[in-house]
Amino acid sequence: MFKVFAERQTVKHKKKRSWVRNGLSVATFAAAFVGLVSQSLAQDYLVGAQDTLKIRVFEWRPSTGAPFEWVPLTGEFAVSAAGNLSLPIIGTVPAAGKTLEQISDTIGERLQSQVGLQKRPTASVEISSYRPFYVTGLVTSPGKYGFSPGLTVVQALSMAGGLGPVDPNIIGLQRDALSTRGDLRTFEAQRLELVARQARIDAILNNAAAVQFPAELTSKQGDPAISRMMQEESALFDTRMRSMQTEIEALKQSKVLASNQIKALNEKSASLAKQIDLAAKDLGSVNKLVSQGLTVSARQLGANQNVADLESRNLDVSLAILKTQQDLAKVDQDMEDVRNKYRISALTEAAELRDRFAVNAKKTETAKDLLKNLEVRAPAALATLEDDNDSYTFKVTISRLVDGKNQSFVVTDNDTVSPGDVIRVERRPEAQGKSTVNN
Repeated sequence: MFKVFAERQTVKHKKKRSWVRNGLSVATFAAAFVGLVSQSLAQDYLVGAQDTLKIRVFEWRPSTGAPFEWVPLTGEFAVSAAGNLSLPIIGTVPAAGKTLEQISDTIGERLQSQVGLQKRPTASVEISSYRPFYVTGLVTSPGKYGFSPGLTVVQALSMAGGLGPVDPNIIGLQRDALSTRGDLRTFEAQRLELVARQARIDAILNNAAAVQFPAELTSKQGDPAISRMMQEESALFDTRMRSMQTEIEALKQSKVLASNQIKALNEKSASLAKQIDLAAKDLGSVNKLVSQGLTVSARQLGANQNVADLESRNLDVSLAILKTQQDLAKVDQDMEDVRNKYRISALTEAAELRDRFAVNAKKTETAKDLLKNLEVRAPAALATLEDDNDSYTFKVTISRLVDGKNQSFVVTDNDTVSPGDVIRVERRPEAQGKSTVNN
């Protein structure tokens, strides 16, 4: 439009009134153009890094009666990460944190100063594309999204696919998460079972009268599985202790019998000693009579045989006493062997338990790492698995750069979003209602 107008203004041999009339028309168009720009600046939008600005610079030249466009300064220019515009002719122009009107004035002033113009050119600056905003947390598709004026929180969340997982591609991740959590519950149940077994083994090794279970089990006695676990271990402990006591009692009875047998043999040995003493005296008398010729030698032979027989019987009794004493000592050894047998069994089981504890800990750690990996890959997918009753809500916050500082605040559905905002969706554990976004 301006080019056509300029061509018309360069036609020669027009009357002066035509120049004035056409000049007024150009002024009218320029005023309308500036008015449109002013409307777009009504909200005093502050430019930031990654914004793209559309710039056009014009200069009214009375000598030609036509506007002159500074073509090198016309086009779309992106605001750098440092917050500056890099423009031809005038160089670097600060843009971050400034309104479009301020940038327009700066461009006009820089160009006037740089080129040495009498009047400041008019720069038209508008937003070609806004810097993106970001959505993260419990949404279907977290990421970077293009901003448009008037965007609300609920619109931004809809651009990210809404709250929670909807994408069928994450069903596999949910299944993996459920499986991993099931594994964790299984590993925990196995660990508690090992803890109960360890308590039983400790009771055996410490010669305790009953199993003393740790607090992490006794505090969960209301759980039927935990209660049954402790009852089974206590029953097994009692059974093994009764079995050991039965074996020891049988050996004790054998010891009592051996002791009584030794007592009887000692008594028998004492009796035989008396008989031997009497027989020896009788043999002495017979020997005296034989030497005097008062009795026959046959009686002497009988007396000798009687003494020999008594001494032989006494020797048998002594041997029997010795053997019974050996049996008695063996009973004591057998009793100790019974105790050692159960203790060795407990020690062997304790060693196996240590290995099983280590394996259980490794498996639990691996499952937790897998679950953490899934939580990082798809937090929204796992969020819906947290509560089977779906009795939770979400908290939506926005992190925004205000006066050079990041500020975070909770927002509602109809709050507006600004370029560069980071929208974060989190689960509210203590939620009472079921709305999607709450204050």
